[in-house]
Amino acid sequence: MHTTSYNPAHDKAQLLARRHERDLHWAKERRRQHEREAAEARATLAARPLRLARTVLWTGGSLLAVTAAAWAVALLTVAPSWSAAVDGAGAGVALAVVIAVGIALGRIRARRAAARALLRSRGDRLSHTQYHIHESVHSFIDARVDVVNTRASVSA
Repeated sequence: MHTTSYNPAHDKAQLLARRHERDLHWAKERRRQHEREAAEARATLAARPLRLARTVLWTGGSLLAVTAAAWAVALLTVAPSWSAAVDGAGAGVALAVVIAVGIALGRIRARRAAARALLRSRGDRLSHTQYHIHESVHSFIDARVDVVNTRASVSA
């Protein structure tokens, strides 16, 4: 009859093997994440800038048209003594819409610049993750060998 007694070296080797296996899975997942980010960056740069800004421009234009219409209606319906307040409110709303559109267009431009930078650094990022994968694979294999080598059966 063969039984195995508690072997602390085997337990330590198994824990180390599990850690290296997690490291390997992390490195592979990080590689996949880099690939997804690169695909998103390519899609962002492939789209024409006007297509990316279309929603912002239509929304901004619509808000300015609604603001102008509301401004005109307010000027026609309020007393002349309130026209300065209506002008101030209308100008404030129009200015807020123009600033919001400018910020949104700036974000689109920044997103395209970030996509360009990401694609420029893609080779370095992939080689770095490939290095981690390579190291993790070898560490995992060495740890599995240690697990097998520390396994000992004791005759009873």
